[in-house]
Amino acid sequence: MVKKVATIDIVEIDTETVVRTHYLSRDYAFFIRLSGEPEPQWIKIFNFESSRSRYLTKKKISVVGDKLLLYCGADDNIENQVAFARDLVKKTNLRIEEDNRRIDMLYRKKLGDREEREEDKEEIRRKLKEIS
Repeated sequence: MVKKVATIDIVEIDTETVVRTHYLSRDYAFFIRLSGEPEPQWIKIFNFESSRSRYLTKKKISVVGDKLLLYCGADDNIENQVAFARDLVKKTNLRIEEDNRRIDMLYRKKLGDREEREEDKEEIRRKLKEIS
């Protein structure tokens, strides 16, 4: 059976850790801590949502363990970068919740089919007993 995926929340912005990067010569990176380490399916959807975003000033953003790594420059609008990250997490979770609802529906349908088959078997047994 297909496995449901957990949603992830932003816990806090790491205001202390700012590191120099090699992404662009004047770029730095900072971290946003998540509620847990996302599963591969969550990361795949997150990356897809990021790549299709039309956010004009977006910089590179990636998932590293239980954190988001955001690239920025000293002159960048960091508040917009954080808002962009929050929006991506929200969109990713909405897609995950949709997928989880579909998984639940399929599971309930599968259980329903199994129950119907048991009812059919019982009906056949009852008829066989009447004949014998």
